[in-house]
Amino acid sequence: MSQHAHETIKREADLIGRVAAYYRTRFGELIDRMNRQPDAASDLASIRLCVEAVDMMLASQGKIAQALGEMSGAQAKAAKSSDPHVRPAA
Repeated sequence: MSQHAHETIKREADLIGRVAAYYRTRFGELIDRMNRQPDAASDLASIRLCVEAVDMMLASQGKIAQALGEMSGAQAKAAKSSDPHVRPAA
């Protein structure tokens, strides 16, 4: 794996970890509030929090897919260049 791919994956993994921790805290606070005093404001807050969390998860998944695509492209390119039957383009 190239250094760039390694750094990209590490950076994305760190981001996913921070996002997960942030939303776990927010969901915990919301659950506590809803357990104490359920109301319309809590219902609206829970919907908004769910939509935000799903949006962040989809963004993270997109970045992971991009990083994996870059890795697989680099690996395919390296495999082709090491194949003795493949000549480099002129």
